[in-house]
Amino acid sequence: MEKTKHDPNLSEIEKRIGYHFKDKNLGITAITTRAYSNEHTECTDNQALEYLGDAVLSLVIAGLLYEKWMQLQDNEAFVDLTPEGVMSKVRQKIVNNQYLSDCAKKHDLCKYIYNCPDDNGAHNNDLHTCSGSDIIEALIAAIYLDNDRSITIVKRFILDFLDISNLLNNEPKLIEVVIQKNHKDALIHKYQKLNRYTPFIEYPEFEDKFNKQDNTHHFVLGIRIDDTLLHGITGEGQNKATAEFEAAKAAYHFLESIDWDLSQIDH
Repeated sequence: MEKTKHDPNLSEIEKRIGYHFKDKNLGITAITTRAYSNEHTECTDNQALEYLGDAVLSLVIAGLLYEKWMQLQDNEAFVDLTPEGVMSKVRQKIVNNQYLSDCAKKHDLCKYIYNCPDDNGAHNNDLHTCSGSDIIEALIAAIYLDNDRSITIVKRFILDFLDISNLLNNEPKLIEVVIQKNHKDALIHKYQKLNRYTPFIEYPEFEDKFNKQDNTHHFVLGIRIDDTLLHGITGEGQNKATAEFEAAKAAYHFLESIDWDLSQIDH
């Protein structure tokens, strides 16, 4: 891109992301949209960098989730769950356009990109026309290339700028929600595999105790598969989602013990 090495937009971006490019042209390309390059044909747009950045981000997040999985796999909640199921769903919650766009908005990155000019010739960098997620992906790729394709520095950038460490370490609900959904999914998938149809599963409410002192509920739910109530199999929790998860987990282990033969259960 034909610009001076001291580019005011890039300088502001560098301050906001906490990284200074050795190759300024890489940084400038990362913040140049296709619409702008269409108007300024001497400029290179960031689309190729977006593609690479998406792949680099996915690789880094996959590596972090693998490390997290190895730490948590001995937890009872992970019994019978596949790493692909858990890690893929957690990754989807992190590597998505909305989260990346929110990060771009938080740091006001769109104000400093090279976007298409509006009718008055000014850069149109408002949030409606700026794809913050694309800019972040392009910046990730540019940082990766700026360091001879070393993953170390770009991984540090992703951890810090996208606040991934906080998501994985200080937001256990992110993992717990996925685990809960996977236990329920595991029950359905195993039943489908053995019986070749999707069962109807419901969780009848057996008990709902309300504690006025701390303003909490205590739910006890059962589980019914098609027309068969699994007697004695319950799940408990302060909300129905947790109680359903516990009931599904208990049902899974119980059905394993009887080789998934519902005919052994009294209706």
